[in-house]
Amino acid sequence: MKLYRLFTPGPIDVPDDVLKATAKPLLYHREDKFKRLIDDISIPLKKLISTEGEIFYLTSSGTGAMEAACVNVLSSTDRPIIAVCGKFGERWVELCRNYGVDAVVISEPFGKAVKPEKIEKALKKTRRPTVIFTTLAETSTGVLNDIKSIGEISKKYGSYLVVDGVAGIGADYCPQDKWNVDMLIGASQKALMAPPGISFISLSPRALERTKKSDLPKYYFHLGLYEKFMEKGQTPWTPAITILYGLRAGLQKIVKEGINDNFKRHKNIAEYVRLRIRHMGFEIFPERPSSALSVIRMPATIDSTPIIKEIKTRHFILFSNGQGEMKGKILRIGHMGNYTITKMNQALNILEKTLDKWR
Repeated sequence: MKLYRLFTPGPIDVPDDVLKATAKPLLYHREDKFKRLIDDISIPLKKLISTEGEIFYLTSSGTGAMEAACVNVLSSTDRPIIAVCGKFGERWVELCRNYGVDAVVISEPFGKAVKPEKIEKALKKTRRPTVIFTTLAETSTGVLNDIKSIGEISKKYGSYLVVDGVAGIGADYCPQDKWNVDMLIGASQKALMAPPGISFISLSPRALERTKKSDLPKYYFHLGLYEKFMEKGQTPWTPAITILYGLRAGLQKIVKEGINDNFKRHKNIAEYVRLRIRHMGFEIFPERPSSALSVIRMPATIDSTPIIKEIKTRHFILFSNGQGEMKGKILRIGHMGNYTITKMNQALNILEKTLDKWR
């Protein structure tokens, strides 16, 4: 089977040296060598997201970390605020609903960022501190939310801010402690340049304290167990050790490049891709775009579905379609992690030629 190159917003094109790292012999997760592996990951990761808090590693996709956040920060009588601007914002709603938690939902049309003032208005009505759920970079639409402003509002009202940073971490600047983010969720398979399989939650001290009061059911994702085992540099359950090797290698590449230079590279690539898209005569879908991906708004007369299929079949390059009701209406181009302008240029040339045929 001919393999295609990924230009999707996750999983991404994993560098060869990171893939090679995942082929190392396994070690035992109850010995000191595993603690050193966790330290090798946590030290650069804390620098990347600018936190002094605790990070727990889960063997799951990003959705697993989102579920872990919900069941540990919430109790059955809580009424959180969920700020939605895409499918992954909606996932917070689905998680709360499945655990019987009634939420206040603030929705923006797809392509629009969450308005921080709407969150403040909702907080005024609650008359007490609560939990706010939202996303950093909304993978389904390419929108980048104003987490800094939302964090300031959350702090003002004594609330707890929980952010899905799976797509944004490593591509979009989001200093957790400075921006008052209490729980930041990430995963291995996007800008951190590793294969999928590991997610993580970074918690502020006050968020960690709040988790001790949660009354929602949990077992595999009980962060109290993760805290206990992390004191020994371990995880409570057998982890995806080979993916942790890859995550370490991906973070080492970011540190070698320089954390600030890494963010600049993502910004430069994003600007280049959007310039090319506009030169093709198409519009950018999100009003406030993330540096992790670019999203094309398709004209009403063009469906992105057959275009994506043709490029995959003929040129072995895969872009992403829209999700749900956005299928066919947008085309998503991932450029987080292991991408350069040269690599993007090659893919965009093929995209441009293909789009010209469908006009």
